[in-house]
Amino acid sequence: MNAKAFYLVSLGCAKNTVDSESMSAMLQEEGFFPVEKPSQASLLIVNTCGFIQPAREESIQVLNELAGKKKKNQLLIAAGCLIDRYRTNLAEQVSGLDAILSTRRWMDIVDVV
Repeated sequence: MNAKAFYLVSLGCAKNTVDSESMSAMLQEEGFFPVEKPSQASLLIVNTCGFIQPAREESIQVLNELAGKKKKNQLLIAAGCLIDRYRTNLAEQVSGLDAILSTRRWMDIVDVV
């Protein structure tokens, strides 16, 4: 696992894809690089969707899967609209979250890391 490697999952709409691409670009400007497998990354990011029930369930499922396999030196960050709509419930439903970023704060990804 490389300290500068990140794994990013983008769920939901086209806006999330754009936000994820922007986060990825910002991280890469700071010397981070994307990897294909979560086990290779020190930083795990899930850009969630919270608008319809199946999307909420998928977001929570992906977060829980990553949290369950998270290694000691990995950080798990939840971003996106699920955070905006269900911030308080999310911490109860996903143990192992290290940080959350709302849709209005995704640009803080480098500062959070």
